[in-house]
Amino acid sequence: MDMQDEMLGVLTLYHGENDFDVNPYIPSKIEHYARASLGISDDDYIMATMRTSFGKFHRGLVISRDGIYWLNSPLVETNVNHLSWRELSDRKSKFRSHPRSVSLGDGAVFDNKGSLNKSSFIINILDLLIVRYEAQEIESDGFVFDQTKVHTLGRSIPDDKETLKAENIDHTAPTADIGSFINNVVKKLFGKSQN
Repeated sequence: MDMQDEMLGVLTLYHGENDFDVNPYIPSKIEHYARASLGISDDDYIMATMRTSFGKFHRGLVISRDGIYWLNSPLVETNVNHLSWRELSDRKSKFRSHPRSVSLGDGAVFDNKGSLNKSSFIINILDLLIVRYEAQEIESDGFVFDQTKVHTLGRSIPDDKETLKAENIDHTAPTADIGSFINNVVKKLFGKSQN
């Protein structure tokens, strides 16, 4: 079983849905901010991103070959922001969908506020990917890709990670709700925000 194809087979079903982008169509700017902010290894492959904030990757979810990463708003606490596929597999019975968040068990919480995708959407994708991960023949904490095929994947590594990380620390970026969207449009058009 080709795990790269299996993973992409699941993820491409959702490509283009409400800021859900799949490799190789992830904008390099988004990948740069995600890698810098989350400390994603240069040798990992980002397979999909889902932003829950406008513009840069201030908040959102990253699905990679090695696991998932996420950034929350400061109002939603989590004890970790990365889980390997092995850890996700071990916790899958603890996944819970809430109106604006996804509980991944043992204090790990993804803040889904601002996303147009329901929390159950995230759990569904994770469940489908975990089934593929568990079917993998090679023992590993993440998906094992055929090294002769990875050239088909995009991977954009930023040169200035520290600068990008510093820019992304501002957690006051507006969430993707209609009020903040309108405020951003008005601000860009008229140079001021509406209260």
